[in-house]
Amino acid sequence: MTVQAEHGPKTRPLSAMDLTMMRYQQKKPATPVVGGYLLRVAGECGVDELRAAVLDRVRRFPELTERLMFPKGARQPVWGQDPDFDVSAVVREHTMADVDGEAGLRAFLERRYRAELPLDAPGWEIFLVPKVAAGEFAVFFRSSHVWLDGMAAGRVMGMLFGAGDAPDRALSPRRDGRPTPRIVLSAFRHICTWARPSGGLEALAGPLAGDVRLHWASTSTDRLRAIGRAYGATVNDVFLVALSEAFESWTRPVGPRRGLRALMPISARRPEEQELLGNFVMGTRVWLPSASDSPWRRFDEIRRQTAQFRAARAGVGERWWFERIPTRVTPTVVALGTAPQRVALSASNLGAMRGPLVVADRPVTAALPLPVLMPEQRVSVGLGGLAPTATLGIVADRGVPALESLADHWLASLEHLAKAAGLTSSPNDSPHDPVATPSA
Repeated sequence: MTVQAEHGPKTRPLSAMDLTMMRYQQKKPATPVVGGYLLRVAGECGVDELRAAVLDRVRRFPELTERLMFPKGARQPVWGQDPDFDVSAVVREHTMADVDGEAGLRAFLERRYRAELPLDAPGWEIFLVPKVAAGEFAVFFRSSHVWLDGMAAGRVMGMLFGAGDAPDRALSPRRDGRPTPRIVLSAFRHICTWARPSGGLEALAGPLAGDVRLHWASTSTDRLRAIGRAYGATVNDVFLVALSEAFESWTRPVGPRRGLRALMPISARRPEEQELLGNFVMGTRVWLPSASDSPWRRFDEIRRQTAQFRAARAGVGERWWFERIPTRVTPTVVALGTAPQRVALSASNLGAMRGPLVVADRPVTAALPLPVLMPEQRVSVGLGGLAPTATLGIVADRGVPALESLADHWLASLEHLAKAAGLTSSPNDSPHDPVATPSA
């Protein structure tokens, strides 16, 4: 099944970060830079029915057919809507034996996460897993970071699976895109801080194995908001403070005590870019406070850092500097900025999707995030999910030991923060992975 354009393909230019990620990916073709979601859906569905439902969404949102195109005589590629989009090439089926169950599902996801996603085709794919439990099937959505940042990926999820007439268009906080001399100078000072190395962790000090492991843990969005209110903080602050505690209880520091730093993307979209897909994020480093701090002090330190990200012109100065770097150099800048010597991990807060979501008119019951793991990184964590559930997704190199307990440590940290603030225990936290661990 295909959809064809009536005229020539509609195109748009690559953003500076799109172009950077394309060249970065070309330098590391064996390690696709991707993110995605696993949707658990009530009911039964066949691949032909799913393809028909996706094709209907593509007709409504033709930007879903975008792929890299190289116009004759042009110096740079463009995003162009594919006039010969073939839904059967991007929506496929993975069948499992009944005995495989949840373990087989996880094993498939871990294999597929690092599979090639060609740049000369639409930058996404869907796999239907027709039966993962009685009365339930799964859909695995995966997209290239060359095409989408986290905010845009959330919008694409709405285009493909949103139950309403239009996707959620609230991509990111409204930014004032005008850089002032003060903002540019402040950004330069911030960029200079990247020269300071990050502290290390024993569990992340080993060699890379290459393939990945996945884990999740879930709580309620109301629980995160309640903890945030108790400390005068945001959900993002709660996410980061709980991470700081979780990593300390999960493993030990190694090397000089420099402080653990996490890479966190922030939106730098200008007002006129709110409707666009693509990459409009800048990376910033967040220091995760140490064990000597009380929960209240941890929140004070995290708040001091994240307040800068919520400002109307957050990321504007960093973007101003980034767009002045020669494009042949920017992939090296990304490689340096994601190196373990600079950041011990990546941490992204995608936010829980408001929903409802449907797959071929069947209700989605859970959405489990698979955050982006850059080629040289050991671990990446992302907070997402489908409201009223917030889910922590963990993607890590298979060489990282005892990974299965990290999600439990994060939930335990939330409980500790709640008790320290005088809140009651939450029955909504799920200490067990929503996808069972496969046997060895």
